[in-house]
Formats: sequence, C-alpha cells, structure tokens
Amino acid sequence: MRIISIFFIIFFQFFLVFADDSAQNSEKKAAKWEFVGEEDGLKLYERNHEGSDIKEVKAVVTYQGTIQEAVDIMFDRLKHPQIFKYITFSDVLKKNDKCDWSYNQISVPVASNRDYYVKSCRVDNKDGSVSVTWVPFDDPKYPVTDKFVRVADNKGFYKFTQVEPDKIKVDYYIYNDPGGSLPVFVKNIAARQAVKDTLWTLHKEILKRRSASKK
Repeated sequence: MRIISIFFIIFFQFFLVFADDSAQNSEKKAAKWEFVGEEDGLKLYERNHEGSDIKEVKAVVTYQGTIQEAVDIMFDRLKHPQIFKYITFSDVLKKNDKCDWSYNQISVPVASNRDYYVKSCRVDNKDGSVSVTWVPFDDPKYPVTDKFVRVADNKGFYKFTQVEPDKIKVDYYIYNDPGGSLPVFVKNIAARQAVKDTLWTLHKEILKRRSASKK
C-alpha cells in the first residue's frame, strides 16, 4: 500500500499544471470546502465532487516570489521535464499570447506510464491577480497507445496574488481522476499530498532561478 500511495503522490504532483477559466468559475458553484489541515503555512481543503468519490482539493499558501516569476514557470512547458523529475516529455502543439496546448508524458515506478493533453491559459483578473487555469483537450498527433494510460478527466487553476513586493499568495484548485483500479481513499490521500508537493516545488524553482540569474 505504501508503494501505491507513493506512485499516486508522484503522479498527481506532476499532473497538476494547467487552461480555460471555466474551471475557476465552476469552482465557485460547488459544495462547501472542508479544512484538512495546515503545515508550514500551507492550508489544505477538500470537498466532494458531483458524480465521483474522488475529492476536489485546494490549498492556500503565501511565500516569496512575484506573479510573473510563477507564471513564467507554469508556461515554461518544454523545461518541465527538467523541473519535475517524472515528467519525461512535453510538446507544445499550439501557443498564443494567453494559452498553450500541450501533450505530456509521465514515467513513474510501479505503475503504467501516463500521458495527457492540457490547454493552459493565463487569465488577468480585475483585482490584479493572475490565474493559470487548465482543462483537457484532444488532438490526433499523439493517439492512445498501449505504452501509456491516457488521463482525460482533469481541471483546475492557480491564482497568484501579489500581497507584498516580494511575496505572493497562491490559491490552488485541482480535480482529476488518473484512472486505474486503486482504492479511492488512496487516490484522495495521494492527491492531498501532491498538491502540497507541487506548491513547494514551484517555490523552490522560483528561488533556484533567482540564484542562477545572479551568477
């Protein structure tokens, strides 16, 4: 069971990245969030998702950084295999000034490899914050094969708010179902942990890039 949990933590960690602002809008209409816990200033919540036993998850944290630094990392798609260990391949099929459409592959231990398409979009909110939202899409360039389990059900967003000159508040929401026959409670536990891991990975990458720019 521990190995199974580790796999899903890894999978959710690198799957959570992007798309259309419908995800953010629908988030406002759903059931009440339940507080899960707080660790190092990161507050975690979950709630039921209509028609599924898999929970929606959100987190809120504030740490050093700027909106632009965070957004740049989110859209630095071709470098994600270098930033996120288990992402082995990313391809941008199309891009404009607000969105990109990408295909991604993930290789993880003790489970089948996964692949997925996401449309990722920047949304400039009226309050000065910036969201990066994501939804799935499909394209014939990379058809379903026996080498990968195609993940299709996912949506979510980051919302970055500059609360101080060098401090951002990050609101993060995700719902996805990676498929497979593992118990739902394992998927839910792994999803919660993965959300935390993803947000701290983003922070570390901001600091890493700052350090590299000073050399």
